[in-house]
Amino acid sequence: MNQQLKMTLPLLVALFLFTTPPIHGQDLPAPEKVSDSEISAAIQADIKDASRIAGGEIVVSSKAGLVSLSGTATSLLDKQMAGEIAKRTRGVGAVLNQLIVVASDRTDDDIRDDVIKVLRINDSVDEPRIAVDVTRGEVSMTGKVDSLAEKRIAELAASGVRGVNAVNNQITVSLSSSRTDEEIAEEIRGLIVHSVYLDDASVQVNVKEHVAQLSGTVPSAQVKDRVAQVAEIWGVSAVDVSELKVDPDRLDDSHRRERYADVTDAMISEALLRSFSSDPIVFSRMDAIESDVKEGVVTLTGRVNRLQIKNRAERLAADIVGVQRVINEIKVEYIDKDVSDMEIIHETQATLRRSAHLDHREIRVHCQRAHVSLYGIVDSELEKRVAEWLADGVTGVVHVNNGLAIEPEWKEKSDEAIKSDLQRKLKYTLFDRSDNIDVTVENGTVILRGEVATWRQWQLVMDLALEAGARHPHNLLNVRYHPTHGASRIFVPW
Repeated sequence: MNQQLKMTLPLLVALFLFTTPPIHGQDLPAPEKVSDSEISAAIQADIKDASRIAGGEIVVSSKAGLVSLSGTATSLLDKQMAGEIAKRTRGVGAVLNQLIVVASDRTDDDIRDDVIKVLRINDSVDEPRIAVDVTRGEVSMTGKVDSLAEKRIAELAASGVRGVNAVNNQITVSLSSSRTDEEIAEEIRGLIVHSVYLDDASVQVNVKEHVAQLSGTVPSAQVKDRVAQVAEIWGVSAVDVSELKVDPDRLDDSHRRERYADVTDAMISEALLRSFSSDPIVFSRMDAIESDVKEGVVTLTGRVNRLQIKNRAERLAADIVGVQRVINEIKVEYIDKDVSDMEIIHETQATLRRSAHLDHREIRVHCQRAHVSLYGIVDSELEKRVAEWLADGVTGVVHVNNGLAIEPEWKEKSDEAIKSDLQRKLKYTLFDRSDNIDVTVENGTVILRGEVATWRQWQLVMDLALEAGARHPHNLLNVRYHPTHGASRIFVPW
């Protein structure tokens, strides 16, 4: 099995909890300190599990929680994935990623053309204001956008192009917002409080002269990155996280418990509007989207001009604390351009070929009345989701029927090895001392019993089981915080 593909889901879920007070009246053991040698060994083992990353020569070292990655990676995506493995690991405060990406055989002109194309089809990036240059596979981007989030999305889009080995992002941000520093700070606080990915973080926000200053405590370096991304809203020129400390031992369950207990439909509605207004993709069409919230169920209606906006709106709704379910009835209508089915097929095929995730896959594309169908075989759920997400962004597409079959290449592994690897991953990735997870492995099938705090943790444990080499995990874990919050499992970071 190409385990690296399975690993991206838990890497980008960004879910970590470490509680200190007693739960259910039980005294919990004191936190176990992690040494630098243990940190390095855990990261090295997880990189080895990721077969594609393991193809490079990666050396891991740790000093006082600062992890350094050196050596080579076969692609920029592999380099980034190795960094995410390190950032998710318990005891890691920061990661210095010095991996060198091996140059591809693609020409700079071909890479540049593809980068320009992915920027052009990305709704959140105003491509004519961005200049692109490529030298020996390194992409340099200059120009001006309206927010730090747009700058980051442009870099992510370029990073996904096959043959790119580095991105030098020199794009500047135009401060066109008339909001005061306090108004900006209040919006960032609201986004943090209502995010299911940050429900256990303790973060204070101050904005001074358009610079967002974040302080407090988060459970991991990966969550620290996510908090910084949440703060990249319109009107913010920079985000300072120097006072945001990574220390799961100082966190408790009170933040999460209060947020799930106090949530109301009115609060969900307010959080939804805030998320839409701060998102570069949905913002331009948020006036065309209507939402209704009843008992935690969000119904979205309206009309938009791109399928990616419809799906992005659903994801934003699902990622709000207290949301149980999202009913997406938004219609997609292209009124600016009449695109034929054949044009959609050709553009979808070209988009899939540009992706570094799918460069070795043969995917057939059919289209009838702007409804795209994808057929073929991929290695994992991740590849299937990548293909669908890319097709979503093609101009003219109103619906994607994802018929891709998943046919992983499972490698034989003993029950003892699977159990040992999974227990290691749980120790270094799931930061919740109150969680009690019993792992049983029978003929390659993992059976999970016990309790976790949220449904995100429930899903993360499933993903870690697959990452450890299990087949068909049976997840019997109880979830303390009901009902389900509906957090999105889509892999794409924003």
